[in-house]
Amino acid sequence: MKKYFIYLTILINLVVFYSFGQAIEDVGKIIKKVQNKYKKIDLLHADFKQVNRFQLTNIQTEVFGSIWISKDNKFRFETEDQTIVSNGEIFWRYNKLEGQVLIDHAQKTQQDVFLNNFLFNISDYYTGQLVSESKLNSKKIYEIRLTPKTADDSFFRFIKVWIYDDSWDLEKVIYTDFNENEVEYQIEKIDLNPSVTKSIFEFNAPEGAEVVDLRF
Repeated sequence: MKKYFIYLTILINLVVFYSFGQAIEDVGKIIKKVQNKYKKIDLLHADFKQVNRFQLTNIQTEVFGSIWISKDNKFRFETEDQTIVSNGEIFWRYNKLEGQVLIDHAQKTQQDVFLNNFLFNISDYYTGQLVSESKLNSKKIYEIRLTPKTADDSFFRFIKVWIYDDSWDLEKVIYTDFNENEVEYQIEKIDLNPSVTKSIFEFNAPEGAEVVDLRF
């Protein structure tokens, strides 16, 4: 009987080890396929619904917006109350409610917030873990948890992404920060390589706006 339990324990450990190895291999393949898709494009545009959840106050807010992301570290993020733009060197944040524009040097950590690192350099910045598989409208979706390899280079503890099988399109993304606050992007539409002018990654302060330049 004792031998039976020893063999059973060994068998269970082997199954767990094999399953864990398979999950690592699977998430590696998924990430590679996602990476291959987005590395072929120069520009991505997405419309989204943003949901903010604040842990301490238990408050949730929602806003709709659009984002343009370039593989050369440029992006434009627009919602009803703010516009955030980076041309890779300069960073602008326009608060429409306060009528104020902040100007600063672009930083690598800002790319983390706006999906640049995730879309174009996943394996360089994150360690992936396959959390679950599910189906939506008969389409398989993978839930993957991405943990920054260097915590000091990120505003977030981890990121969860939901990706459609075969098409490798994003369904949603959730960022969780060090205070357990969440920012969720529910992707409503994605366009690859849309036709836009270069000025989309530049920003001119509206007339009458207060401009605060932080580039010392």
